[in-house]
Amino acid sequence: MCRFIFYLGAPIRLSTIISEPSHSLLVQSLHSSCQSVSLNADGFGIAWYVPDITPIPGVFKDITPAWSNINLRQLARVTKSGCIAAHIRAASAGAIVNTNCHPFTFRNFSWMHNGCIPFYNHLKRDIYSMISDSAFELIKGTTDSELLFALFISNYEKEIGYKAEKAKTNGTVYYSTHCALEPEEKPYPSHVNNTEIIPKVLQETIFQIHELLLQYELKNGLLSNNTGSEGNVNGNNGSNGAGASNNSGSGGSSSSGNNSPADLLMEGASLRQTNSCCKLNLAVTDGFTVVATRYVTGVPEAAHSLYWSRGSTIKFDDGHCQLGRSTDSSPHSKSYSESLVISSEPLASDFQCEPVPVNHIVIGNSSGYFSIEPIN
Repeated sequence: MCRFIFYLGAPIRLSTIISEPSHSLLVQSLHSSCQSVSLNADGFGIAWYVPDITPIPGVFKDITPAWSNINLRQLARVTKSGCIAAHIRAASAGAIVNTNCHPFTFRNFSWMHNGCIPFYNHLKRDIYSMISDSAFELIKGTTDSELLFALFISNYEKEIGYKAEKAKTNGTVYYSTHCALEPEEKPYPSHVNNTEIIPKVLQETIFQIHELLLQYELKNGLLSNNTGSEGNVNGNNGSNGAGASNNSGSGGSSSSGNNSPADLLMEGASLRQTNSCCKLNLAVTDGFTVVATRYVTGVPEAAHSLYWSRGSTIKFDDGHCQLGRSTDSSPHSKSYSESLVISSEPLASDFQCEPVPVNHIVIGNSSGYFSIEPIN
């Protein structure tokens, strides 16, 4: 279990979400409202964008608890950004080291994950085989979250037809203590419509993981054809607000239990088909578009919480939330008609927010576009 907060809108100080709310990221790291894991003390990270300087996000991570890191507080109170991704970690897969802290970044993308992939140690070889050579380069740690990011990048590059430039070797060896000598990463082409492409690619990535999990459970006798089919029918009654209801017809057609595992896989993902709960609350951004998911396999009630909120400005005064009209006349604020917050938990008791329905995707961009759609 982890917690994350994402902000997109007019530039604000990082402290607006890090420390100022009564239920800020710092407070959530020590007193999360999650019943299973209230302490998120296995590190933190924050990525922020300053497009006037570079499309590549700045990143600050540490393995110390967020609540006790004075550098985080000092940085947050004097740094402003219109796109902020902040994360606190309660480790599931991977050691407590800096490279395993979120957000993970590659080129102009940032990625956060709250959840886990069941049977990860058994599935990661298959996931690795699906990753492109260029995406493989981003992997620095050992978490399921970062490997999932690499799979997303592989799918994204394929979708936009991106071909990585061949590295020009000059014989220079970069040591970790000489990282200042490394050239800055180049962003992906800016002419693509990421508001359309990122949601498509993210859903494809989710389905790939869902299919691998389903294959593993069928192969190892954790789920029979009958169980998967019946679960598909019973799980898609539409009562939970999840976006998998479109699969109910296909689930009904396979309820006889005579289908092979391959036939069953072709019916598509559904809430009830897997025996285990794969929890994929994800957030990915390029600095201008954000896409977040609340997704779970198995029991819908097992989904991690996720909330969204919009307003022309989002400010906090003595911990209380204020949603109002922007008074910022800087060029940065003119293109942002609405500010968007996506968070694992409400940032204050009076914070006006709505839960993201289970198995839905949230899409927003810096031009004010906003949509919540089912993951079908």
